[in-house]
Amino acid sequence: MIDYRKQQGFSAVELLITLFVGAAFVATGYQVFSVIIQNSGDARARAKASSIAYDTLRKYSPQATSPCTTVTPTPTPTIPANSGLSHAAIAVSISCPYGTQSPTSKVQVTLTYGDVQQEIVHATYVTE
Repeated sequence: MIDYRKQQGFSAVELLITLFVGAAFVATGYQVFSVIIQNSGDARARAKASSIAYDTLRKYSPQATSPCTTVTPTPTPTIPANSGLSHAAIAVSISCPYGTQSPTSKVQVTLTYGDVQQEIVHATYVTE
């Protein structure tokens, strides 16, 4: 006959399988966590850049004239030193998309930032 004694504890094979499955879950979780952290950093930088570009757009919009004239905005736009954006540059252009006799001017702000250059563009049309 077979001796059916009550088993106490786990076998070494059962423990190794459990540890392997647990390690697989931890490794997968770490990879997902890394991607989420990286994406949130990119989103934060994009939001900062967009906010700076929009604030600059609002600052330079009053320089648009009627009838439209293409002008170089003054003072030269700058990016705040505490922005946290690396390799950032900003440019503002005021142009006449419908000709110089039109009362409509286009104000466009282009901000580039990051080690791999990314670009944010905000524009508005101003009619006086």
